[in-house]
Amino acid sequence: MNTARGCRGLSGRAIGRRAFLETTVAAGGAGLTLPMLLQSRAAARESGQAAREPGQTVRDTAVIQIWLGGGPTHFETYDPKPQAPAEYRGPFGAISTCLPGVQICETLPRHAQILDKVAILRSVYHNSADHDAGMYFCTTGKKTKFQPSTGSYTARIRGANQPGLPAYVHLGFQPTTNLVFVPNFKAEYLGGGYDPFYITDDPAEASFQVPNLRLADGVTIDRLGDRRSLLGHFDRLRRQADRSGAMGSMDQFGRAAFDMVTGAAAREAFDLSREDPKTRERYGMHRWGQSCLLARRLVESGVTFVTVNFDPHSFSFDMHANVERGMRSAGPRMDSAIPALVEDLHERGLADRVMVIAWGEFGRTPRVNPAGGRDHWGEVMSVLVAGGGLRVGQVIGSSTPKGEVPKDRPIIPYDVLATMYRHLGIDPYTTFTDHAGRPTPLLNEGTVIGELV
Repeated sequence: MNTARGCRGLSGRAIGRRAFLETTVAAGGAGLTLPMLLQSRAAARESGQAAREPGQTVRDTAVIQIWLGGGPTHFETYDPKPQAPAEYRGPFGAISTCLPGVQICETLPRHAQILDKVAILRSVYHNSADHDAGMYFCTTGKKTKFQPSTGSYTARIRGANQPGLPAYVHLGFQPTTNLVFVPNFKAEYLGGGYDPFYITDDPAEASFQVPNLRLADGVTIDRLGDRRSLLGHFDRLRRQADRSGAMGSMDQFGRAAFDMVTGAAAREAFDLSREDPKTRERYGMHRWGQSCLLARRLVESGVTFVTVNFDPHSFSFDMHANVERGMRSAGPRMDSAIPALVEDLHERGLADRVMVIAWGEFGRTPRVNPAGGRDHWGEVMSVLVAGGGLRVGQVIGSSTPKGEVPKDRPIIPYDVLATMYRHLGIDPYTTFTDHAGRPTPLLNEGTVIGELV
């Protein structure tokens, strides 16, 4: 089996008046005021090649991407091999699920109960064992660096489903170039106006606040104290603005920025205290669980694309040593957050409107290494999808008995993205001009996964 670090190649299938309100958003390592960000978006829409024609309506659809950064093991999650030799099957057993004849790893008992509401793709591959390459394939649909992320494309083409909310939100740590590898969730040549709205604070903490925003008069969100004080400040600021007539003196982008910061839509969407404590507990009172709950609140309120990054400190699933210890830590958190999200979307009537994709950059090596871990493996990996009106309650594709390569129905990451864009009503042949001045489509290859639609 080839475990070369480079990619062998994929399937060739075609397919000045800001003193009143200063609001800054960290984007691309530089500070952009939110009015500037909104203005850049409008300018881009006027001069760019947007897929939406004037007057064209777009379905009120959304995506939650759960990023399992580092590369999750398929053996210890969705594709166990209980009949394989011990050095392949690993330290855990397999359990039955609500789908007859389908087993998953014992690390995920709550997943086993909701498999009828998801689809597991067990034959996704891209043949690269490189973190960067795997992330590019999955999060941009491209094979090279410095390409826009799928969330940025969505923000550029679709915008937010409701005014007063960002189109694209990233929950989790903000990637920096100080990391060994850099997840690409940014807009690149689309422009910083389409970078994600980063939420880096931990939603599970009682002190959780929305970062990256700064109000006038030196009052910052970080200094406002608890959430109740924040909401009270918003109310007072809006009343003062209305009495002074300042709203009328702001240009449209200033007003849009003001509405986003102080409007009810944004403040309610980000306020987890509005949730029933039992719901919060079902998701898990940890960063991953509360981030998934916040993602649900955001898409329900009108955000179009949310990435929930399960990799807050990097290498969460990069278990080169002691995969048993790693999964005993990550498994329970993953097993509360994802099933609770899937169930919640169904219970709230959002299963058709919101598509969920849970994946990382690759799988892990079939044979457990001498350190009791598994190394990088792009030859095959498992992906969970749910919602989006997709045909769920099925397993698509399989891997060989030792989990080495696809056994049948090989799927490339671009197929997953083509299916996602279909759900969003976005034409993957839409082109934008890259850094070199070339028209570049969202996807160069990939086809919709027919079994899902």
